[in-house]
Amino acid sequence: MKMLSPGGWLCVALLAWSAPAFALSPSEGQRLLAAGEKITFVDVRAKVLFQKGHIPGAINVPAALVPAKQLPPLGRVVVYDDGLGRDTATAAMNALNQKTGITAEVLDGGFATWEAARAQTTQAAGMKPEEIQFLTYADLSAVQSEAVVLVDLRKEPTEARQAATVAEPAASAAPLTDLRQQFTKVRGVTRSPFDLPPTRQSSSGSPAPPLLVLIDNGDGAALAMARTLKANGVTRFAILAGGESILARQGQQGLGRSASTIVVHRPAGTSLVNTNR
Repeated sequence: MKMLSPGGWLCVALLAWSAPAFALSPSEGQRLLAAGEKITFVDVRAKVLFQKGHIPGAINVPAALVPAKQLPPLGRVVVYDDGLGRDTATAAMNALNQKTGITAEVLDGGFATWEAARAQTTQAAGMKPEEIQFLTYADLSAVQSEAVVLVDLRKEPTEARQAATVAEPAASAAPLTDLRQQFTKVRGVTRSPFDLPPTRQSSSGSPAPPLLVLIDNGDGAALAMARTLKANGVTRFAILAGGESILARQGQQGLGRSASTIVVHRPAGTSLVNTNR
């Protein structure tokens, strides 16, 4: 019997994941385009992200501008956001469906899933700066759903003490935060993205992968896993900014910045130091 590598198991597990109702899967979108179906893609991300790369032929209308935007009768419209947690596509779809001559639906999994499916984009080939997506505690609380899986990379207090050095002692021996208790609406919690919780089928029959939220102790484990996922072709993931520290405070007193994407330009021959602690 042919054995799959960990990356192979991951891809199989992700592709078996579910999609939200009334969403068009990337594979179905590609099939319709190949068949000559007239579809207009509306990209509701910020202009700067649209300019970095988008679905060919898409028009850019940032989510906040959609309700007031005057549009011609476009017919069938597929709306997409970044697919990395903050669902702006659904509200944009609802606003577009209020306009004359437009029937809108959401692209399941957003642009991240379209890329993961290796569908065509306007992005140039070649090496790109490393981009790491972060979510705040508030963002995670808002987006938790059955389309989200928490990847628990935290070390237990005993492990942290054993790994600590004299120069850098373990921060605390307090027990780890119970992820299932704090985030009751997520699909599941796993210690490894290669061992995902049970799946369910989507209405389209070709599901998008879940959003993987990587959580560590602030020791760089999430960043390392992010690179492993990228190497396996997985693009729909984000790191919980602040890790266990922000969980213990339930989002209070400390991390004031909103979710963001950090672009790291790494010169050849140098190493990357994770400062997100």
